[in-house]
Amino acid sequence: MPGQTGPRAAERILEVLELVAEAAGPVSAKTLARSLGCALSTVYTLLTPLTQRGYLVRADGGYELGYRVPALHRSFQRQTGVDDGIDGLLARLQHATRASANYVAFQGDGLVIADVRTVSLRGEERPALGVGVDPRTHAYAHGKIALAAASPAARRRYLEEPGLRRFTPHTIASATRLDEELRRIRRSGVALDVEEARPGLACLAAPVLGADGTVIGCVALSVDPDELRVRSPLIATVRRAAQEATQVHHR
Repeated sequence: MPGQTGPRAAERILEVLELVAEAAGPVSAKTLARSLGCALSTVYTLLTPLTQRGYLVRADGGYELGYRVPALHRSFQRQTGVDDGIDGLLARLQHATRASANYVAFQGDGLVIADVRTVSLRGEERPALGVGVDPRTHAYAHGKIALAAASPAARRRYLEEPGLRRFTPHTIASATRLDEELRRIRRSGVALDVEEARPGLACLAAPVLGADGTVIGCVALSVDPDELRVRSPLIATVRRAAQEATQVHHR
């Protein structure tokens, strides 16, 4: 690749893959060149290994994701344990509680959301969670589970960036108060948030453990705040569901 070798070339290849993945339809080589700010000949050089290996395919109007991408996703699901067993568990939990049931998988230092599965009632209010690092981690029940299990160094990084932003009047925005909350979570094995991330929404979550005993995810319920106040059995229910999810991972 003219003028580009090593890590920069690899970074550009990944940029091409991400641009195609984010597009609504096929992306032309000229569009990729404009987005990357490079020559058209460079883009074709970047496209060659991606198409040869099946990560992209040529289509009418440009390039789109290829057959190798679903294979990567299946491998990802296997490694994170997010499979049909989890989907079935969430369906049973939602049916039993009539609440939105979620599974959140963690990766890396535990503060990265790797995948989210949700089974909810039609039209039900529920959190819109995305992959990556969420600046609302300290406000959501599932995020508190991750913070409670994370290493001290990972928690310090979170406190520094993105930090304890306040999203509602109920959000914990004090490092001292958050530390007390995380100690309580480690003792009780369940995390709650009542309108801390969003007005009108309450969540509760319990950790899912990997084979080595580390927290790899959590099972959570999203409910109306009044329901959480009066339906204390939900706490025991989400704990049992998290224990079942742990068993699913160990099969």
